[in-house]
Amino acid sequence: MTKERIALVGAGAAGGALALALHQAGYLLVGVASRTLESAQRCAALVGNPPATTDPAPAVVNADIIILATPDGQIEPACRAIADQGVIRPGQLFLHLSGALTADALAAARNKGAEVLSLHPIQALADPVKGAELLCGTWFCLEGTAAAISRAEQLVKALQGESLIIPAERKALYHAALCVAANYLVTIESIAVTLLEQIGIDRQAGLKAILPLIAGSVENLSHSGLPQALTGPISRGDTATIARHIDSLGNIPPAYQAIYRMLGKETVELALEKGGLDPEQAEQIRLLLTPQPPDPCLIS
Repeated sequence: MTKERIALVGAGAAGGALALALHQAGYLLVGVASRTLESAQRCAALVGNPPATTDPAPAVVNADIIILATPDGQIEPACRAIADQGVIRPGQLFLHLSGALTADALAAARNKGAEVLSLHPIQALADPVKGAELLCGTWFCLEGTAAAISRAEQLVKALQGESLIIPAERKALYHAALCVAANYLVTIESIAVTLLEQIGIDRQAGLKAILPLIAGSVENLSHSGLPQALTGPISRGDTATIARHIDSLGNIPPAYQAIYRMLGKETVELALEKGGLDPEQAEQIRLLLTPQPPDPCLIS
């Protein structure tokens, strides 16, 4: 099967990573457009030197698939601008990379006869070259028409990836889940480092010290799955250790205490699911994690 021709509009880290990964998988890039010519040229140099431009129209006119990789707030305006130039033809596939927006953001292209799709790589992409490596074998969330999804699945297969297909009305919840998984993980580690600072450990040293622990937890998740990857005092019903934790948190900000307690209660439920905690132990730990007056912790 002949691979479809690709155009990229928006040559940032995510767009550049996907374009490079597809180029390495044998797809032909026929145009790269970006806000600045320098950015477009830099990306084009990675993907076979197709024409680089600041005007999307010549970049997309010869493409079968157009990747709109602009920031979320620019997806609809960019798509409308392309549609207004009269270069969209029926049968083209327009896709964007937003995790939060649905394929409806590309309505201007759909109104011109194009198929439209949201294709969101479930990966953190900060650099085109490293990002292209990360995209190989990763998961992608697809949302759009059946015809658009079918074509996008060929892109995913070319990258040796996997597809999640979701309805448009669940897109926001999907994105919230990813924020919990990735963004809030960084926040939690920042809290952990702040707690280490309370005992005199330098912030950078604290982060370096816990990175192998984080990596080990991720490896456990990959190897053992949920809930079996869970370890720690709650998992083994160690109420004495949990009590000492609670005592040690007395002088830290109440919000941090609240987070510890709230996550602890969720961990109790996961430990019960794993089977390493009996109901009596679970109730004892829940009571320990429940603030008692005059505790300043506001979340119970």
